[in-house]
Amino acid sequence: MELLTKTEAVSLILEKLRLLRGAEKLNEVQAEFATEKLVSDMLDYCHREDFPMALVYTAVDLVGKRLEDMQDDADSQGISVRSPLSSIKMDDTEFSFAVENVSASGVLSDYDFDSIKGKLNIYRKVVSLP
Repeated sequence: MELLTKTEAVSLILEKLRLLRGAEKLNEVQAEFATEKLVSDMLDYCHREDFPMALVYTAVDLVGKRLEDMQDDADSQGISVRSPLSSIKMDDTEFSFAVENVSASGVLSDYDFDSIKGKLNIYRKVVSLP
């Protein structure tokens, strides 16, 4: 099993993202932040200091999805596309909130991370408490 340092993993994932995006401009600051956070979260979850090479493409997929979600939010010009308000009435003031339809990017990233736990469990080390 090939293992990478945290820095090597972040660099390789960013390289693959740039390759995948091609001509599309990658927001380097957002990409680097999202990649470092995901790699740290994966290492913490697995109780590891080294990053398994087999998880690189899993990380590329998740970071790419997160960047797309962030871009979608930015494209909405400050108006949330996933707004919890489903209707509004002017006279007699009526609001209807569609809370079940809300999918904020933080919540989405939690769901995305949960979706890869099966893969992460393969590389997870057992930790005993003192």
